Amino acid sequence: MAGRGATERAMNFARNASSTALTQVVRTFLGLGLAVLLARWLSESDRGIYAVVATLALFGDQLSQLGMRMVVIYRMSQRPEARARAVGAAFELTVAAFALLALLAALFVEPLRERFLMSAAPVFVYLALALAAADLFSGLYDAVARGIDRFDLRNVNQIAIALVTLAATWLSLVVLQSDLVGALVATAAARIAVLVVFGALVLRRSGIEFTLDPRELGDSVRFGAKGQLQTLLARLHERVDVMLMAVLRVDPAQIAVYAVAVSVIDRLRVVPDSVGSALLPKLATVTPPEMGPYTARVTRHLVFWVCASGIALALVAPLAVPLLFGRAYAASVLPLFVLLPATAMLTVRTVVSNYFVAIGKPGFNAEVQALAVAVNVAVNLWAIPRYGIVGAAFASLVSYGVEATATVIAFRRATHCGVGETLVVARKDLEPYLRRLRARFGGA
Repeated sequence: MAGRGATERAMNFARNASSTALTQVVRTFLGLGLAVLLARWLSESDRGIYAVVATLALFGDQLSQLGMRMVVIYRMSQRPEARARAVGAAFELTVAAFALLALLAALFVEPLRERFLMSAAPVFVYLALALAAADLFSGLYDAVARGIDRFDLRNVNQIAIALVTLAATWLSLVVLQSDLVGALVATAAARIAVLVVFGALVLRRSGIEFTLDPRELGDSVRFGAKGQLQTLLARLHERVDVMLMAVLRVDPAQIAVYAVAVSVIDRLRVVPDSVGSALLPKLATVTPPEMGPYTARVTRHLVFWVCASGIALALVAPLAVPLLFGRAYAASVLPLFVLLPATAMLTVRTVVSNYFVAIGKPGFNAEVQALAVAVNVAVNLWAIPRYGIVGAAFASLVSYGVEATATVIAFRRATHCGVGETLVVARKDLEPYLRRLRARFGGA
């Protein structure tokens, strides 16, 4: 019976990871289409402001989460009979956090636009807030769907978000010939519409109980506080370079060039992000001795595929980037090359961090993230004034290297899984791929 349960869990993980990976592939093409559309139909300056607004929205989302996405998955898996209460508590805390953020944004519109939006119009602050709200609650419902093993709903929602964002932007810029504000308004409206439908579908299956139970809220806050700092610092690490460029008054056209490089590099994160999202629910169901070797096996496979994909991207990028985005974005290729190794290092953190959450130690992830962010900010402040967007890419390379090194060392100490076991594929790992290739192409 136990063996059958383990087999079923493995099949569920494989199904969820593969379906999520397929979803991310679809989103990759839609995201690439959006990036090309923005580059072709917006001026370089407006494209730079768009990148800053999107980054500000991302930070708004992260600041309001309070770790509730990790909390709701963990508490639902530990107490299935009380999942409606867990969902209700997460929703209540998320609403309260976003309401506070919205109030603060309204009070400090002028400082926000002066400091972080390069003196753009105040409307961009409110548009960033609207996008943050859509992402915040969509992410919460996403976590609930993962917690009840409804990855099908989650995957459809993610495709819908990417699709409506592309469609709304195309309608606004190409058909209606509107400006950047029109494009952002259309995007926010489309995402909120998808959010309403997705939320109704998920909550219908999970249930939601609004009790304002102090004990339930307190338990959620205590666990969420551990994961919130980790998640916030992780996103800060990934996007602080754009905000620092805005603060340092880098030409918006150069920010646009950098944003294109990042958008292309992000395509390499399809599989790691997909597997990482399915890994945490999986680790919550296996025994502690299994967690380390399982995480190590998943990590080395993903590092291998990211490195292989990075080599392929490096070969085509010099021709493909200016061809897709226009000659003005040929300058994106150099920072792209600098960021390529950083993506493999980011993969290590994306996967292995799930292990520390699963064993109830998300605080370690936060400590590593804090160190990496400090390194990133320090190097950026030195490098951006001297080397511009290439300096920003270099700062990411250095900080991701620090992050990956610290994570692997701690993982080794906790699990006794060696560095090679975690990062380097062995021949036995490659054999399934080789068999499929031989079957595919008729080799001996």
